[in-house]
Amino acid sequence: MVATRRSTARVQRCLVTGGAGFLGRHLAERLLSAGGWQVTVFDVRDPGEPRVAAIIGDLRNRAQVEAASQGMDVVFHCATAAPAAANTANRRLMHDVNVLGTRHLLDACAAAGVPRLVYTSSASVVFDGRDLVDVDETAPYARKPIDYYTETKVLGERMVLAANRAGGLATVALRPSGIFGERDPLLVPLTVAKARQGKMKYVIGSGANLMDFTYVGNVAQAHVLAAEALARDSKVAGRAYFITNAEPRPFWTFLGDFLEPLGYERPSRRLPWQLVFTLAVIFEWVVWLLRPFRVIQPSEFTPMRIRIAKATRRLSCARARAELGYEPEVSLDEGLSRTVTAFSHLRAEKAA
Repeated sequence: MVATRRSTARVQRCLVTGGAGFLGRHLAERLLSAGGWQVTVFDVRDPGEPRVAAIIGDLRNRAQVEAASQGMDVVFHCATAAPAAANTANRRLMHDVNVLGTRHLLDACAAAGVPRLVYTSSASVVFDGRDLVDVDETAPYARKPIDYYTETKVLGERMVLAANRAGGLATVALRPSGIFGERDPLLVPLTVAKARQGKMKYVIGSGANLMDFTYVGNVAQAHVLAAEALARDSKVAGRAYFITNAEPRPFWTFLGDFLEPLGYERPSRRLPWQLVFTLAVIFEWVVWLLRPFRVIQPSEFTPMRIRIAKATRRLSCARARAELGYEPEVSLDEGLSRTVTAFSHLRAEKAA
């Protein structure tokens, strides 16, 4: 116990991969505000934060990853290649960053003697399009992940947890669900873009399907708690944890809760799920038949996407609460309020 107190009392050196991105920036800012952390950011972009040491690098470059990992007490692996497009080039990027890049980082940490690694996984690793009701970490990985991005996150998480070694690198995987907040690059701006096109007026199905969303500041909080838990308690090593706001809300209601304050119509016009799903199946078949004759851009109107739109995703944070001491600091409504303020430039009256 004495040795643990000495190690946590001194300034801890940490590396945040993806530290110029959405979650990574929030995490770096939290670490800086807390004090006691010497923060280094590893990203393909400059984070624009003078208080951190910035390393411009690429996870696909083994030598750069090895150099960045030297002398670190903790690595927060937040970097990810998100599904910007469902094409071959983007699939290759997702594999090379999310799978190969994670392998490079794990090998580098082991070689450099880094004692702790916290990995940003995803709650979707257990989701195959069917309802999740009060699911905990005993649930198996999805046999058929909802998309290729999720498939790479399953592979990444498996590698991270398998890399956990007693007396060596201790690892934890965090599974946030539906991250939102200031500087969100996906959920809010993409939903607003659809609202401007008149595509967010409709609710597919009854609209009663619940989903656990998570404010980004709470996800950053969980990362710090996980690193601290690894330093004092070996039983958390090699384990995964769901991280949510623990305030499940109807999926379509949540979207309306930020669209309406921004001046857009709240989704309210119900469409029968079975009808929409059948149309998506027909559309998918038509695309498949036409593919040999013409180039067709990938569409979001797929049977799996329609399943996702009506699925319940309610997850248990009991393990994170009991073992990490996690309690969301920011409520869902407060997180939404902060998000709407941050995206005031996307208000409907400014669309023109």
